[in-house]
Amino acid sequence: MKNTIILSLALGGLTACANVEVTRPAPAAPMATISVPGAHTLGPYSQAVRAGDYVFLSGVVAFDAKTGRFAKAEIEPQTHQVFANLREVLVAAGLGLEDVVKTTVFLKNPKDFAPMNTLYAELFKGHKPARSTVPGVDWGNPGVLIEIEAVAYAPRP
Repeated sequence: MKNTIILSLALGGLTACANVEVTRPAPAAPMATISVPGAHTLGPYSQAVRAGDYVFLSGVVAFDAKTGRFAKAEIEPQTHQVFANLREVLVAAGLGLEDVVKTTVFLKNPKDFAPMNTLYAELFKGHKPARSTVPGVDWGNPGVLIEIEAVAYAPRP
């Protein structure tokens, strides 16, 4: 794959331009979207995208696709539902929670950190991916208390 880059330099009233052709290899594998069969997203995005050896999962909230409703507006049931949803997307990608290398947890209420953290550790069963936690997020829906996005490592054979 070839790209042409135009460089210009202005120095003391003089301008010089040059076309530089750069050759870079084509990607080893194209980006592929991953979806849970029969599931739909709540917006215009993919549930997950595989790019190279990584799978990037979109943020997951506590929406139960089977009932069409959000989990009870308490952090414990919402955390359980979020993990159930994460597992479904990971399974659709041929992966499990043990393949997750990074998460970002978004919490509406910073006071929910401790109970979420306890469940998070329990549900990951000793696996400790890198994590960021962002408190004080408001989705505009008072019933949404938590969202988790994840990155999983899935090396190709």
